[in-house]
Amino acid sequence: MKPRLWAALCMLVAMQSSGAGAQVFEVIHPEIEAGGFEFESLNGVSLVDVEDGEERSAHEIALSYAPFSFWKPTAAIEIANPEGEDAEVEAFELENVFLLPFGTGHGDHHGHDHDEGPGFALGLFVGWEVPNEGGVDESTVSFGPIGEVGIGPASVIANFFVEVPVDDDVDPGLAYALAASVPVAEAISLGFEAHGDVEQAFGDAPDLDDTEHYIGPAAFLDLDLGRERVLEPRLAMLFGLTEGSSDAVLSLNFELKF
Repeated sequence: MKPRLWAALCMLVAMQSSGAGAQVFEVIHPEIEAGGFEFESLNGVSLVDVEDGEERSAHEIALSYAPFSFWKPTAAIEIANPEGEDAEVEAFELENVFLLPFGTGHGDHHGHDHDEGPGFALGLFVGWEVPNEGGVDESTVSFGPIGEVGIGPASVIANFFVEVPVDDDVDPGLAYALAASVPVAEAISLGFEAHGDVEQAFGDAPDLDDTEHYIGPAAFLDLDLGRERVLEPRLAMLFGLTEGSSDAVLSLNFELKF
């Protein structure tokens, strides 16, 4: 990214005062390697001051195994690091990615091919998040489409989820994630990401300031470690667009496929 643009982004961060706590951000790929494992470390760190009790950083550790080329289940733990308090386990997650029987999202383990374009793939995500405090009674089921399409050398990935609380008194919400990238060198791509979350979207019209929307530049790496292992780091600087969002979050994710 050009130095002037990075300078402008840093100045924007400096102009922010404080905001909500940090969180993790992920764009889920509709891609499965049959027989393959994936280890993920998702991390979000607030770039501005946060109030005591708000999350200075947030983390998620996940492990998945794909028994078939059309199904990949994942188990994850969410960890919060509040300002002025000890880190704590915030929630547990069970996630599933199902691929539809067409496109290029299906693969065999050890078959990572980094020379081919992203093609097209479409799948379905189903997840269950159980908070450490509140348990199953306050858990949430999320589901929706995940898709990827190649446009020339560029890749565009989109997620769109409905979030349904187990508690009947709470209206469902909506969440989305979008990533677009273009390769600029061997194993390096640059682009942007956008994320959003609208709680209780199906009740009364939500106030825009109470919703969360983020956008910012991102860099993606694809590193072949040999012995059929692939490391995919991703770095993004995401800026909140509404009063309900954190002002600025540095998002750093690692995905190891083996």
